[in-house]
Amino acid sequence: MFSLTQNRVHTDKPFFFPTYELFDRFYNHYFIKHPSVEKLNYFEFGLCGRFMRESTWDIDIRLMGKPRKSDYKIISDFFRDVTDSGLNKYRLKIDIDCMESPETINQYNIKFNSNKRYLYMTTYVDYVKQFVKYDDKFYKTTDYYNSDYCTKVEKVSDNLWKLDWKYDLQKYKRKYLNRIVPKMISLDRYRELV
Repeated sequence: MFSLTQNRVHTDKPFFFPTYELFDRFYNHYFIKHPSVEKLNYFEFGLCGRFMRESTWDIDIRLMGKPRKSDYKIISDFFRDVTDSGLNKYRLKIDIDCMESPETINQYNIKFNSNKRYLYMTTYVDYVKQFVKYDDKFYKTTDYYNSDYCTKVEKVSDNLWKLDWKYDLQKYKRKYLNRIVPKMISLDRYRELV
């Protein structure tokens, strides 16, 4: 038996490897219609990671920019809704967070593919630990308090945490083909990846 718990989200349904068709349905039938998308329109919405480029088990969505403190609840509830609907309705694992630094899609692409040794980032997430249960065993898949790269965890609202990161960029690049981090694109341009 499978289950996944991530703060306020739980599912007993195994998720699928993401495909274009599944994401297209999720994006057009749910994501762009969510009321928080309009409320948070001061962010750039980005798509990064391996989806549609290499084999992966999740889809990485980033809200790029500095969040307003008055929007912390909207952001954390939006993250919960997207993760919950992704898992329980569309059977997709959506990894969504807000990236304050780098602040734009362009800055992300420049910094992640630079030759610098370290990359410093600040992100906002709605969970700090994630557990997967498979059969009778529990596996901790995320624990930002005990991460090699996360240097600071600060709770900024009931369900939102600010994380400071220090990535060894050269080591991080090894997980990608040709050691090049795929460029982030604007989320509404995902069709270009087909």
